[in-house]
Amino acid sequence: MAYLTCALKSQVMQRTVNLHLYFPNDLPQSVGNRPRAVFTLLHGFSNSGEDWFQMSAAARYAADNGLVLVAPDCGNSFYNNMMYGGAWRTFLIEELPLLLNDMFRLPQGRDKNFVAGLSMGGYGALYLGLTRPDLYGGCASFSGAVDLRMMLRHTDAPGLREVFAPIFGDSLALPRTSDLFEIVRKCAALPADKQPRILLTNGLQDVEPYQIVAQNDHFHKLCSSLHLAHYRRLQWNGVHEWNFWDRSLVYAIDYFLNNGYANKKLGDWRSSAVASE
Repeated sequence: MAYLTCALKSQVMQRTVNLHLYFPNDLPQSVGNRPRAVFTLLHGFSNSGEDWFQMSAAARYAADNGLVLVAPDCGNSFYNNMMYGGAWRTFLIEELPLLLNDMFRLPQGRDKNFVAGLSMGGYGALYLGLTRPDLYGGCASFSGAVDLRMMLRHTDAPGLREVFAPIFGDSLALPRTSDLFEIVRKCAALPADKQPRILLTNGLQDVEPYQIVAQNDHFHKLCSSLHLAHYRRLQWNGVHEWNFWDRSLVYAIDYFLNNGYANKKLGDWRSSAVASE
């Protein structure tokens, strides 16, 4: 296996951007000699891409399935082209793939590229995946802030202006092009074979302070009413933390690769120790 941390010079961003990667270069014979797919993993608010490697078993799951992991540091951008900040969406979907493919021989094609994220990154994964289904065969939100309209409605909430004004401007108006409710409607109008797989997960106790359950309930209600060819929502007991996101990644790998991986890991999680006398 190989872990790489690099500082890429971005022309779009006019700065260097830190990037964390995992390559399964010692794959078992059952997996094969070449990586099978690429998972881009997006971090949450106030965090970084390195968290995926420090706080979860993402690399072990990637090794089991022959996956390359790409985890960029994108600040508190919500993965948008910010009003007062960097053009993060352009960097992620246009510049970064070109930079990586110049340096590494990564699997190509939408059926081998997927994006997933937690919290702010859950919004980001759906935002990127649903607006560019030609690039990503699947997008997954774990405890995602999927209803920004609900969040922006509370304009007097402490810290809200400091978070969102740099992204959407001082008016805190959510552009239609950044609204997942508008975006998923357009995606549902595509032919079934052009739509990405969509996965939504949230913990049943994930309420304060972001109302994640309510946000996901609202978004799920819309998704269920649309003609989405590949949509799944999973919920179980959990809050806004890494145990939940770690398991969510397993379900995303299983759903996107359709390889039964979740059942295998569920067996591992249920394994019981036998005490020796």
